[in-house]
Order: sequence, then C-alpha cells, then structure tokens
Amino acid sequence: MELQNAVGGKIRLIHNQIKKLMEPKCEANGGKLTAMHRWTLDFLEARTGVDVYQRDIEAAFSISRATASNMLKTMESRGLVARVPVAHDARLKKVVLTEKAGRIKRQAKTDIWEMEEQLIRGISEEELTVLHRCLDRMLTNLGVEQGGNTRCCGPGCAGHKEKKITKKTEEI
Repeated sequence: MELQNAVGGKIRLIHNQIKKLMEPKCEANGGKLTAMHRWTLDFLEARTGVDVYQRDIEAAFSISRATASNMLKTMESRGLVARVPVAHDARLKKVVLTEKAGRIKRQAKTDIWEMEEQLIRGISEEELTVLHRCLDRMLTNLGVEQGGNTRCCGPGCAGHKEKKITKKTEEI
C-alpha cells in the first residue's frame, strides 16, 4: 500500500481539514477557542445541574490529567469556566460554565453540527453504519475501549449515551 492511501494518513488529513475549517469559526465566535475547548463547553453544558470534575473531563475525552489541567486553566483565564469548591470535599473543585461560555456555546453547537453535516454529506445511513463500525474497530485496535452509542457528535450532544472511555490494559 502506498503511503498516501494509508488509513492513518487519510484520518490525519480529515483531522487537519476539520481543524482548518473549524478554527476560524472558533476565533470569530469566541476568541481563540480550540475545538477541544468547544467540545468541553458542550460536555459541561449537557451536564448542567450535575457536578462535573476534572476527572470526568479526562475520562470523557480520554486525555491525561496534565492535558485536562492545562486546558481548564486556559479556559478559566479566558472566563469560560470557573472551578468552584464543593462542600463535601475541600480538595475537589467542580467545573462550571460562565455566562460568557453560554453565549459561545450556542454558536459552537451550530458550528459543530454544520461540520458534521458537511462530513457526512452524500453518505447513506448504511455507509455511515459501516463507517462507525470500522472507526470503532480502529479505536479498539489502538487500545481505546468504547461502549454505548457512538453515532453522535460526541459527549454532550442530544444523541449521546453516557459512556466511559478507558485505555485497555490487555492485549486485543
């Protein structure tokens, strides 16, 4: 197989194009927000009324503690989230959205769904089902275990079923 036809190369190309198309929207709609910031806003908004901690964000997006901490620190400095102490454990701080984040979040949701529609344009339901099955298999092959509904935009969207993503420790 030639390198330009490698699956990983195609996935990277798609990732780069999504980023290229989404980042200008992020800047126009809310400053220098990355796509990950926007996904995090969506995640938190979907859990309004429920205490969400950094560890929940780590698990939902399969990111390290350091990555989550740095991302939340940046989001806090930009006025998007606040870390609020909880009464039952002085060590814990729940992550909450600010009003500014709510305004940005509404536009972010529109942008994400527009990208999703652009990505799947011309692809039948049957082809989408096969694509999701193949992508899930690739994630499993890479050591990421998934469960539940993966036919949505990600954590926080209306079609998303709560699931925990964890690194597999055993051989597949």
